[in-house]
Amino acid sequence: MKNELLAKYLQYAKTEEALAVLFVKKHLVQAKGHWVDIVDYQRCEIFEERHHRIISTDNFYFRFVIGNLYKRKIQPKYPSKAAYTIDGKFDEREYYLMARAITWETAHRDIEQQKSKNVAAQQFKITGVIYDKNKGNPNYFLDDAPPEIKALANDLCDRTNPLWDRAERYINKPEFVYKIKKIYIA
Repeated sequence: MKNELLAKYLQYAKTEEALAVLFVKKHLVQAKGHWVDIVDYQRCEIFEERHHRIISTDNFYFRFVIGNLYKRKIQPKYPSKAAYTIDGKFDEREYYLMARAITWETAHRDIEQQKSKNVAAQQFKITGVIYDKNKGNPNYFLDDAPPEIKALANDLCDRTNPLWDRAERYINKPEFVYKIKKIYIA
């Protein structure tokens, strides 16, 4: 039973939904003391210059997350730490994973019970945006580039100058920034 629960939890922990729950707990103060039930979400995407789609490398960049908060009515029952101590050595990792799996199972059970009793949940929507901080910057090179490197911007088509080997480090590349745009709670 324990191994089966742990396997299910580990499979869930790899999902985007699990990331969305962590995202909500990070950005929504009202989530404290509540179970988070994710209804819908969309990860942010970054489009490069050549319009290649890239999913953001930051797990916590979401365009939106919609869900419900349910008050915690059932409390998880964790095993004793002694059960994870072998020859006087406490296996903290295994204990932590099992505690997370039990918390996850308890949350799902509690949410389902509350839904079946038509308990009103607090609805939320968090929206965010990712943008290129350098978009529209007229300078091809960074402000701290040496003057001889900045001079190369006068003719970007001429790449014969040997300074171009060093200049690559100073190109004003896209710098993506994530920002929470709006938090709505009903």
